[in-house]
Amino acid sequence: MDESKDDHKYVLVEGPSWGDARFYGGWLLKAARAEALWRQVRNSPTFKDAAERLTVAFFPDFGIAATIMLAYLRRNFVSFTIPLYGEEGNEFAMMTEMGFFVRTGERYKMAIPKRLKMNDIKSAALKFVQTADSKCVLHPEYLVAAVPKKRAERMQRRLRKTDDSRRCADRAILLGNASS
Repeated sequence: MDESKDDHKYVLVEGPSWGDARFYGGWLLKAARAEALWRQVRNSPTFKDAAERLTVAFFPDFGIAATIMLAYLRRNFVSFTIPLYGEEGNEFAMMTEMGFFVRTGERYKMAIPKRLKMNDIKSAALKFVQTADSKCVLHPEYLVAAVPKKRAERMQRRLRKTDDSRRCADRAILLGNASS
């Protein structure tokens, strides 16, 4: 199949070393914080209109999204793919803006946001709302890089073949810490 005709775009996400419970725990705790802040933001009278525009198509839940993404990681141990045009794709776009993912070329690496404040949540939500077209359809492709499914699968196979210690050392350098 010709990749250029494949309009089903996917995001490839590289995880930490398999079994890195400290990373997973920290990542999930930040996702729980993002969800708690999102609940405050979406109920704020000054943000209600923007929140309503965002929730026309889906209702973000960052705790559920993070849990699902870790479950996806279980399938391959090294990385996972997310269909861009689905709930997780929408949440991924917002979570990228919050610092949960760092772009490297055509893929992303999971990261624990250094800080996560209410303004970070508002900013991510507003940026995503601004991608809506005249029919209120959100466009995550305006915020994140995605590739055709077959390309994402090939990239994922290459990552799986990469030596884990080298892959994780590269991650640590890119993310600026040794525990990622």
